[in-house]
Amino acid sequence: QCNVSANMVLCRQQVQAMVVGLLVLAGSSTAQQCNVSANMVIGTGTLKALTVPDAAQCCTACYDFGYTCAAFTFESAVSSSATGNCFLKDNTGGKVAKSGATSGTTGSGPSPPSAKNRTVATRACIPPFGSKPWCDTSKSIDDRVTALIAEIQDDEIAPLLTAREGGGDSPGPSGAIERLGLPEYDWGVNCIHGVQTTCAVDNAGVTHCPTSFPNPVSLGAAWNASMYHEMGAIIGTELRALWLDGETEASPWSGKPHAGLDCWSPNINLNRDPRWGRNQEVASEDPYLNGVFGTQYTLGLQEGDDPRFTQVIVTLKHWDAYSLENSDGFTRHNFNALIDNATLADTYFPAFKMTVQEGKALGVMCSYNSINGVPTCANSMLNTVLRENWGFDGYITSDTGAIEDIYSAHHYAKNASDATAKAIHDGGCDIDSGGVYHNGLLDAVQEGLLSRADMILSLHRTLKLRFRLGLFDPIEDQPYWAVPIDVVGSDAHQATNLLATLESMVLLKNDGNVLPISPTAKVALIGPHANATEALVGNYLGQLCKGGLSDFSCVQSVASGIAAEFSALTITSGCTITKEIDGGVAAAVAAAKDADVVILAIGIDGALEGESHDRTDTALPTPQQALAAAIAATGKPTVVVLINGGMVNLEAIKADHAAILSTGYPGYFGAKAIASTLVGDNDHLGGKLPYTVYPADYIQSVKMSDMSMRPSANSPGRSYRWYTGQPVFPFGTGMSLTSFKVTNTSSFCGGSNAVEIADGLATMSYEVTVTNTGTRAGDEVIFGFFTPPQSSVMRQIFGFQRVHLEPGASETVVINATAASFAVAADNGDLVTEHGPYQITLSNGMLEEVKCAVTFSEGAKVVAPFPGHQM
Repeated sequence: QCNVSANMVLCRQQVQAMVVGLLVLAGSSTAQQCNVSANMVIGTGTLKALTVPDAAQCCTACYDFGYTCAAFTFESAVSSSATGNCFLKDNTGGKVAKSGATSGTTGSGPSPPSAKNRTVATRACIPPFGSKPWCDTSKSIDDRVTALIAEIQDDEIAPLLTAREGGGDSPGPSGAIERLGLPEYDWGVNCIHGVQTTCAVDNAGVTHCPTSFPNPVSLGAAWNASMYHEMGAIIGTELRALWLDGETEASPWSGKPHAGLDCWSPNINLNRDPRWGRNQEVASEDPYLNGVFGTQYTLGLQEGDDPRFTQVIVTLKHWDAYSLENSDGFTRHNFNALIDNATLADTYFPAFKMTVQEGKALGVMCSYNSINGVPTCANSMLNTVLRENWGFDGYITSDTGAIEDIYSAHHYAKNASDATAKAIHDGGCDIDSGGVYHNGLLDAVQEGLLSRADMILSLHRTLKLRFRLGLFDPIEDQPYWAVPIDVVGSDAHQATNLLATLESMVLLKNDGNVLPISPTAKVALIGPHANATEALVGNYLGQLCKGGLSDFSCVQSVASGIAAEFSALTITSGCTITKEIDGGVAAAVAAAKDADVVILAIGIDGALEGESHDRTDTALPTPQQALAAAIAATGKPTVVVLINGGMVNLEAIKADHAAILSTGYPGYFGAKAIASTLVGDNDHLGGKLPYTVYPADYIQSVKMSDMSMRPSANSPGRSYRWYTGQPVFPFGTGMSLTSFKVTNTSSFCGGSNAVEIADGLATMSYEVTVTNTGTRAGDEVIFGFFTPPQSSVMRQIFGFQRVHLEPGASETVVINATAASFAVAADNGDLVTEHGPYQITLSNGMLEEVKCAVTFSEGAKVVAPFPGHQM
């Protein structure tokens, strides 16, 4: 039952009727409270629109939708063109008064039951359809796709251009046409740092859960291109096995369809602002590193054991300039990113361009925001830049709900059919993750807003990829149809995972050689992350443990990992992530005073940062600041272990504590890697910061919604390339427990005079020798930076390489470059080389570096004109 009072609705699932002020409900024993505001719209954008009789059922719909639904709006009177009267939102921003509207917020609902195994329905061209013309393997794929499309009826097309089944207002079915033998297909499984599906159970009853790597912010800190490639290959292989086994998408809100063979990953947006809620999902603030990450992930994922077919399709996200959730009065659904051509060319385009052209990515996701007044999914740049200029030969999908945003949040289109036409024709967006195409595609064609040819072109592009996956060819000689389930989470894959985690550890400070800690030392482990498990693995997770999505019992806690290394250990939290504990600080101080060394495990978690919610402050929560200060006052040597996605202000921590180990969200093996590093057993320690740690007042000097990077009267600049202030820890900072020497062996660094070269020279090779001069094995990363003679960019990476060296060993590091490597953006967006000497620096990000200079004999020259239209 629901007790109704002013501004409050208390309800349970499945409202059946209203009787004299009493709501009678059935189907659940769990009451769900909705905080309701009359005559108010809360939240922007729409996850799902539906028609219900009252606000109570709208509340229930939000609850049933799952954790993604943060708010709802019920309107008693709506226009005839509206898609419903109950609108579910993923945010609570942008409150607007509106007569007749009732809005509210609710907690997350229960997970729906898993879908049954449907692997038998994944293959085409089996009897009685094997003789169909689209099954003739002697013909080209394009001819086969054309033959199939000729048999598809117009009213069957919209479901084929709709992602998922049930999730995000996607009505399904997921791409099946039984009369043609066309099997189901799910667009949309996520693989940000591992396959996001359920675990498999083999015939012997053994559970196989997907390998979950460190979050991308930690992977970026590893600076290891070959590891990114290997991770992509593991994810691709495991997805094939899980797909064959019939596993479903893991997230409840997706509708849990049988997983498809395209990953909505990697996320190659930039860590543009430290407040962005999704910084954990991206590799760095640097376009070049993000491009390498995306390219190597893509090559590993798409190119498997059979060159005839694609192993798994990558989907790069989010095109483009997406890095705001809910700041400065905007949400991601209605934000208009204002960006000049130069910033598009040197900041927001490069990672996508590299991954499309060098990685041969076959998929791109357009984002919620607009760019310069045009929603990205309806923006002609998708065609002019991606397809026409860069040669992109794949499909484009919307983010979930982004097509609806075109008319409901951005008001760029009149209605669903108009938005459909603009997305498909103007933007070339082939797949809708949502219900707009399903409801508006044929209307758009019938109303003359969209040509049938454009509709068929999107259908052709998407079906072609299903052919390229080998789903329409004989399977007897296809290794992708014989991937055993025991590769999922295998020992070999987990060994790679552990190595990646060890490489991701970043030692920022080690005064007095506090590290390594002797295993015989008396240690106090203090802090809210002392017992962390779920916080270690971050977000965008598949099932990790046998007990389901909410089971993290198989993830080793920080305390358990450290306890395995020390014989004398005291553990106390001191506070929670955001709250004080009565007597907590006093207990922590007592433990610290009784110890030889303190390990202080602090940071943030998904409650403070994540999709749909940015931070408003980069400081540690106040209770943690008080705890850290109290521990510092004891005078005991302290190692701060920082667990975080977005940047945390470290000015006081740096001043007060001897050592700082930055771990990001280190993943499944995070505890083991942390403990191994603390005792000096991590022979692969050598990570480097992939972002700048700014001072506390930085966020007061630049607005989150300011998309520019260059310094101005309103901004000190963003990232290591343009920030004019003094960082707390610069981009690229990272120490080791051994020592390295970097010496020049390059003919291009031949003294103080600049080496003059012709622009047409194919490759310049910059070489340095790296020597481990210490007594421990360790890793070092060498960066190649350039500083142009005229541009305002202070320095920019053009290459990097990570090496592992035993004590006394040396290795030559070669970083290759061409004239295009040194191009900078002119005001109009053209990429140009500049007249005058470039300074070249080969550096380990710390004190070891080699400097030289180079000039181009032809002077200033356009390397790549700005693609598409000038804005």
